[in-house]
Amino acid sequence: MPEVHTVFVQIEAPKPGFEGRVAEGCYTVEDGVLTLTNRRGDPVRDDAGQSYTQKLEPDDNAKQIAGLLTKKFRKVRRGNNATPSGFSGPITYRKTGRI
Repeated sequence: MPEVHTVFVQIEAPKPGFEGRVAEGCYTVEDGVLTLTNRRGDPVRDDAGQSYTQKLEPDDNAKQIAGLLTKKFRKVRRGNNATPSGFSGPITYRKTGRI
């Protein structure tokens, strides 16, 4: 079984008061083909049953391609049910001075 590698991709950039957001992806490379997987090394599939693979060229950066596939897979999986911006993080309350 090929080694499972991990990649982290930026989903939202940091800004004042917000640390940013990343997504984790896993992948294997076997016989020159990169496959997006889960942590156990099983290929991931979207709701349509499509797997996410790409044949690597000699000068390709596997980690960079895995990052692009991770973003693509995440977008497909979230689909129209994606959380609107600002609704998936912590709620920050201002201090009122009351106990």
